[in-house]
Amino acid sequence: MKPSAHCLAALGTHLRVHRYASKHLTATHRASRVTMPRASSHISLKIFRSCVTQRRTSVRASATALRARALRLAAPVAALLAVLTLSGTARADLAEYFTGRLPAWGRSLAGTDDTTALAYNPANIGFMPGPEFRWTHGSGDWLEGNALSFATPLGYGLASGLRMDFLDRLSSIRMLTWGLAVTPSDAFSFGVSLQNIHWEHGLTEDINYLSVALTARSRSFSFSLVGQNLALPTDDRRWEGAAVNAGFTILPLGTRLIDLGLESFFIYEPGRDDDPGYPSDPEVTISPRLTLGFGLGGVARIFTSVSVFGLELKESPQEVYGVLGFSFYPSILQGSAELTLGTIAGDDAGNRPFFTEVAVRGFRERPGAEVTTSSVRLRLNRASDARGHLRSLQRLWRLADEPRIDTVLLELPASAVSSVAHAQELRDALVHLRSRGMRVVCHLERGDRLAVYACAAADKALVAPAGRLHFSSPSDRHGHLSDLLERRNIRADFARIAFHKSPAERATWNQTTRRDLVEQLERQVVLGVAAGRRLEPEAARQAIAPGERTATEARTANLVDLLVEENQLASYVYDLAGKKTKPRLLDEGAFGKTKARGFHTGRSIAVVYIDGELVEGDSASVPMLGTRLAGARTVTRALEQAREDSSVGAVIVRVETPGGSAKAAEAIRRAVRRTAKAKPLVVSMGGYAGGAGYYLSTPAERLFANPGSITGGINVLYAKADVASLAGTLGITGPPRASTGFNPYTARERQELNREVVKRYDDFLERVSVARKLTKRQSHELAQGRAWTGEQALGHGLVDELGGLRQAIAYVTKRAGLAADAPLLELPSKATLPLATPRSGVPANTWVPPEHRATVRALTPFFIYSADEPLMRLEQPPIRP
Repeated sequence: MKPSAHCLAALGTHLRVHRYASKHLTATHRASRVTMPRASSHISLKIFRSCVTQRRTSVRASATALRARALRLAAPVAALLAVLTLSGTARADLAEYFTGRLPAWGRSLAGTDDTTALAYNPANIGFMPGPEFRWTHGSGDWLEGNALSFATPLGYGLASGLRMDFLDRLSSIRMLTWGLAVTPSDAFSFGVSLQNIHWEHGLTEDINYLSVALTARSRSFSFSLVGQNLALPTDDRRWEGAAVNAGFTILPLGTRLIDLGLESFFIYEPGRDDDPGYPSDPEVTISPRLTLGFGLGGVARIFTSVSVFGLELKESPQEVYGVLGFSFYPSILQGSAELTLGTIAGDDAGNRPFFTEVAVRGFRERPGAEVTTSSVRLRLNRASDARGHLRSLQRLWRLADEPRIDTVLLELPASAVSSVAHAQELRDALVHLRSRGMRVVCHLERGDRLAVYACAAADKALVAPAGRLHFSSPSDRHGHLSDLLERRNIRADFARIAFHKSPAERATWNQTTRRDLVEQLERQVVLGVAAGRRLEPEAARQAIAPGERTATEARTANLVDLLVEENQLASYVYDLAGKKTKPRLLDEGAFGKTKARGFHTGRSIAVVYIDGELVEGDSASVPMLGTRLAGARTVTRALEQAREDSSVGAVIVRVETPGGSAKAAEAIRRAVRRTAKAKPLVVSMGGYAGGAGYYLSTPAERLFANPGSITGGINVLYAKADVASLAGTLGITGPPRASTGFNPYTARERQELNREVVKRYDDFLERVSVARKLTKRQSHELAQGRAWTGEQALGHGLVDELGGLRQAIAYVTKRAGLAADAPLLELPSKATLPLATPRSGVPANTWVPPEHRATVRALTPFFIYSADEPLMRLEQPPIRP
C-alpha cells in the first residue's frame, strides 16, 4: 500500500532514506516488506512500517495481495509436479488401482469432498454440503471405462453414496460400491463402503470387500486413515490386495486456494502356493504420492499429483507417474456444474491416457464461475426480539456473499423494525449489498418513519398504489405516566439520587427533561431520509411530519420512486436490471450451499443475548405482554459456556435491555469480566443498553453502539407503587404487605434506601471511571440517570465505536484470527417459556384485558421487581421518532 503524503514528507528529511523510498515504494503494495539499509539509522524500521501502513488496505487490494502470495508459493511446486507429470515414461502396472474401480485421478485422500471420495475414502462424502451426480470416463492403455456415482447428505450427520464402475479393459470388470458416512461435526467423519466386484471371462467369482475410513480436520489440516479392500469375514477366498491408505492435506493459506497433500498406499499382496508353477511370497508395497491443487478464485482449479509406485521394502522404486487435471465450475440454479479434463503420464508405450469428468452438484465452489445472474425476493418479517433481528441481518449478509445475484427486492411490512438502532443496522446491510455491486429495491405496503428511513438506503423505493405511510409524533411514543397513574388511582414512589432517571421521570412529571434525546433520534432519521432520497433536511422533515400519507402523496414528497403493485414487481425488477428474459424473482434460498473456505468453518463466534428486563434467576418471557426477562443465572451460564468451549474463538455480548436489577447486573458484569480475560469479548448495543445494561458492559474490550442506540443512564433507584386499585380492576387480589409494593415507602425505609442508593451509585461511577479512563467527576457529570444516543455517547467517551453487529463481528474476527465465514453460536439456547410469575404475587395465569395491556406493560417494573430491590434502569417502552 502506498504511504500517505505526510509520511513521504517525513521520510524525505534524510536524503538516503528518501532515495531508497522513491526507489522501492511503488504501487505493488509491497511497502510493508521493504527492509531499510543500515545506513539510514535516522529512521527506524519500526517507524517506517508504522508510517507506510497508516492507510487501510481495501478489500480488493487484500484479495490481490493474497492471490499474489498464493502464486509465489504454488508456482515452484506446481512447476516441479508438472515437469514430473509430463516427462514420466516408466512402466506403470497400476496394481494400486486393481480394485475394480476407476481411480480418483489426482485427488487427495484427505482433502477430496465430492463423489470421487467413494473410490478411496467414503468418510469424506460426509463433508459434502449438498448432493452430487458424477460421470467419469477414462481412456488409454491403463484403464478404460466409465463410472456413475451419486452421493448426498441425509441429515442428522449422515451421508450416503452409490457408485457403479464399468471397466472395458482388465477382463471387463463390473463393480458396485455403496458408501455411508457418519459426520457428527465438520471436524470428524467416519465412513464405510461395501464393494461387489464381478469379473467376466471366468477369472473369478464375485468378490465382496469392505472399506473403513476416518477423517479428522481442523481449519487448515485434514488427516485420513483408510483400510481398503478388506475381505468380508463370510468370504472364504484369499485376502487379495488389501491396503492401508494414510495421508494428510494442508491449506497453507487457510483457504482452498491451495491444498498440498502427502499420502501413501501400503498394499499387502499375499503369497500364492495354489499353483506349483508360479509360487510367490507375501509382499508389502509402499506407494507414496504428492498432490497439489490450486484454485483459480473458485472459477476453476488445477490439480496434479506425482506417485512413486512399487516401492517394496527391500527394493528400489520401480515406477513414477503423474496426473495433471483442470476443473471448471460453471454455476447453475441451486448449485453448480463441474467439467474436468486431465491426462496421465507414465505409459511406456507412449500413449498418455486422459480422463474426463462431468458433475452436477447441489453446492458450489466459492465463488464459482457465474455464467448467469438472478434477481432475488426477500421478505422481512417483524423482528420480535434480538434473535429475530440478527437472523434478518444474516439473511441480507448471505445475499451479499452471493455473486449470482444482481438485484435484491426487499419487501418491508409494517413495523418491520422496532427501534432506530435496528433500522440503522438494516440500512447498513442494504449499503453492504450495494457495495458488492448489487441493486437494492425496497417495496413498502404500509410503513412508518423507520421503514422509510431504512428504505432510503436502497437504490429504489417503491410503494403499493393502495399503500399508506403513517408517521406518528414522537410524543405519541414518549409519553408520561403521571396522568395515567392518576386516572388509575396509582401512586408511584421512588428513592433515587438524580432526577434524570426515566422511570421516575415518566411517572412523576408531565413534561420531559430529556426531550433532546428524542430530538437527537429524530435528527438522525431526518438526515438519513434526506441523504437517501436526495432531499434538503427541512424538506425531509416536512415529508415525514406526523400524519398519514397516501401512496401518491409519498411519491409527490419524493419518499418513494414509483407506485408498483405486488404482481408487477418481477417485471419492474427485470426492467431495472435490463434483462430481456421472462421476469422471475427467485427465493433467497434458491442457490444451494457453498463450500466452506477451509476444510471446515473453524472456531465460532458466540453471540450472548441479554434481551429484556434484567432480573435475578432464570430468563423467562411474558408473551401476553410482549415482555422478556433476561435472567442473570441464564446469562452467566451462557457466558461460562462460551468461555469454556474451545470451539468458540470470540464473544459478542448483544445488549438489548433497558436495565433492571442491580444485583443481576453485578453477577453478569463479573461473568463478562472473566470471559473477557479468557477470550476477545466486545459488546454490541442494540436499541437499548442503559442502566444495568451499560453497567455490565464496562469490562468488555470494546463497546460498539449504533448512532441511535440509547445507552448511559448511570444511576440507581428503588421503585414502588400503590397498585391496589389497578390490580382490583384486573381481577388481581393480594394482601396489602409492604414487600408486595401495595403501599408507599415509610420514612424509615426511605432513609435506609437513600444510603444504599448513594453507595451503589458510587460503585457504578467507580466501574465506569476505570473502564472508560475518566475521572470520577467526569463520570458523575455524564451520569445522574442521563440517557444518551450512541452518537452522543461516543463523543463523551462512553463507547468506543459507532457500528452495529456487522462491525462487531468484523472486529472480533480479525482480533481473534478467525475465518471470515466463522459461524455464529447463539447463546443461551432459545426455549419457549411460560408466562413468568411476577414477584409482586400476580398469578402466572392472569388474563389481562386488551384495554389494560398497554398500561400493564408500561408498569412492568412495578410488577416484576420487589420494592426493596435496587434498580439500574431506563424506561421500557421504545422511543421511535
